[in-house]
Order: sequence, then C-alpha cells, then structure tokens
Amino acid sequence: MIYTCTINPSLDYYMEFDQPFEAEKTNRSQLEYYEAGGKGINVSIVLNNLMIPSRAFGFLGGFTKDFYISLLQKYEYIQPSFTYIEGHTRINVKITDGRETDINATGPYVTHQHMELLRKKVERLDENDTFVFSGNCPEYLLDDIVSMINNLLSDNVRVILDTNAKIMSRCLNKALLVKTYVNELEEMFNCHLNTQEEIIEKMQKCVELGVKNIIVQLGDDGALFACKDGVYKSNAAQKDKIVNTVGSGDSMVAGFIMNYIRSKDAIDSFKFATCCSIATSFSKGLGTREKINSLYLETNIEKLK
Repeated sequence: MIYTCTINPSLDYYMEFDQPFEAEKTNRSQLEYYEAGGKGINVSIVLNNLMIPSRAFGFLGGFTKDFYISLLQKYEYIQPSFTYIEGHTRINVKITDGRETDINATGPYVTHQHMELLRKKVERLDENDTFVFSGNCPEYLLDDIVSMINNLLSDNVRVILDTNAKIMSRCLNKALLVKTYVNELEEMFNCHLNTQEEIIEKMQKCVELGVKNIIVQLGDDGALFACKDGVYKSNAAQKDKIVNTVGSGDSMVAGFIMNYIRSKDAIDSFKFATCCSIATSFSKGLGTREKINSLYLETNIEKLK
C-alpha cells in the first residue's frame, strides 16, 4: 500500500481574476473554488488520476475538517486516514491573474499526544508498503518526525521524502527517493551551489550516503536525477504552454512511485515522473492520466555521467 503523509494540509481557496490584482483596492474575482491541498494530498490525487490507491495520513481539525474530507470523496482511490486535532485546518488563498500569488496560513498546533497517534498508525507499515512524507513540518515536530521516518527505514519500508532540508539531511540512509530543489540541497550541505556540476556533486554525495534515487528540480531548466547507475537530466516544460505550476513537484513524486513500484526501472521512472510534472504544468489542476500518457514520447532524458 502507498501511504502519503501531510503534517499541515490546507483547504485551498482559489480566486481567478481577469484583471491584475491590486493592493489597497477592492478586487472582484471572476471564479472561486476550493480544493483539498497539501503536498502529500497532491501526490495522492495524482496517484488517483493514475488509478493507484493510496491512504492519506496527516492532521485535520476544526470547522474546515468535514469540508476537507468531503472534497476528497470525489477521488475513488484515496482513502482518508487522518488524525483529528483541536485546531482548525488552515485555509490558503491562491490568486491567479495571469500570475500566481499564494497567501499561506501557518496552520494549527499539533500536540505531542496527537503526534503519538500518528506514530502508532505509521508503525503498522512494513516492507511491502511505501511511505511518502511531503511538505513542510514545524520546527517543534522535527525530532519526532525524524525518529518516525528512521524507524520506517530500519523496517525496510520504501520511504520517499519531499520535505524540510533539516529532515531530509537526517534521513538519507536507505530512502528510496529524495525530491528537492537547489536551495534545499544547499541547506542540507550548508553550502552555495553555483553550477550544475556542483549540484551533481552533492546529489552523488546523497547517493553515497544511502539515498537510492534523488531528483532536484531546476525550474525552467528541467530536473536532474542521480542514482547508482549515473546522472541524468530531463527537459523542461515549454514556457508558452504552462498554465499552472502548483503541484508539479508533487506530480513528479507520484509518477516516480507509480512507475518504480511496477517496473523497478529508476531511469524510466524518472522519465515518467517528468511526464507527470509537465502534465500538471500544462493543466489547470493536477495532471490527468490521459495528459500524462500523451507526453511520454515527447519527454527526453539525457545521461550526463
């Protein structure tokens, strides 16, 4: 089973404007809608679009909890398994006016008791399971999360990380996949990375430390991938076709998981992950199965070393 975990999910309120949004003025949107948000949830949604079941862990609470769960009901292959807390699940505002502007809330406080409830759920996983930990985690939970993830790694659970650099740097041993960005890689190694060669050097260091696969997104320059078999680069999405970038990295994680579990081919899984990322970039929402499959032949993977 695939499990996704989002410590701080969000109820995302999208507002679309046909004129540029202006500060200190009354702005009237043309369209509004809600989506269940959070990086782990995005991974589950893309897996759902690929007809792959997943179970969603995380914390929900307050008056937004029930509405959030109701939004997930349209996804046939997502099984909610949240831990309920007293604080209100945050509401984030996503403004689109030809640009993308996010107004993100901090989110509720998670007590030690609620963290223990999550840990007990996670302890049931075994080597046949895949655990995806995505999204930021508050500082006061870092030690708890690191301990939980390292226990999973010790039990040979397939672990995928796309989270704080502080967590990833302490959980590199045996992780199936680390998906990150250049600035997070810099934080992990406390350095500045100015060239592609320097980025690749640190990615290879992660592999030496035990990471089986690592993806670093480069924005307009595509993505880099490293594993024991070498270093590869994928092409970027065509700028003139980009509709939305929210969830493109989460789509990449979902695509890699889906393909790797079936094929055990890391290179082809990176190619499929890139397809998923580009499909989301070309879509108003997260990439669909049809859009993803249509991009496979157009996606290029180049071996660098």
